[in-house]
Amino acid sequence: MEKKDLALNKKILEYLVTIGIQPKLSGFEYLRLAIKLVMQNKNYLANITKMLYPEIAELSGTRTACVERSIRHAIEVSYNCNGLLGLNDIYGFVIYNGKRKPTNGELIALLTEKLEIEMTKSGT
Repeated sequence: MEKKDLALNKKILEYLVTIGIQPKLSGFEYLRLAIKLVMQNKNYLANITKMLYPEIAELSGTRTACVERSIRHAIEVSYNCNGLLGLNDIYGFVIYNGKRKPTNGELIALLTEKLEIEMTKSGT
């Protein structure tokens, strides 16, 4: 694995744990894959149900509906424990107030955007 891939994987892990997504949940792995795929191709964000979920399902040997549901469940668990407030720590300012649970696409977009900024800053 390249140094860039290792740094990206480490950052994704750090962000998911910071927002309370538990690694034992299958949604954790699907979110990790989703973020990596979106970083490679922004078109996935505009076509989450038609492109992103099917790609993750194929890579993971599961069904598209399982991917969507598992990501939603991971977000729900984090939301119920106020873990999503960790988004404010990641961004360094209040970006999330805890009043509404973000959609799968919103969370993927927020984390991807921040990762791209971080990776550009660090030169990896």
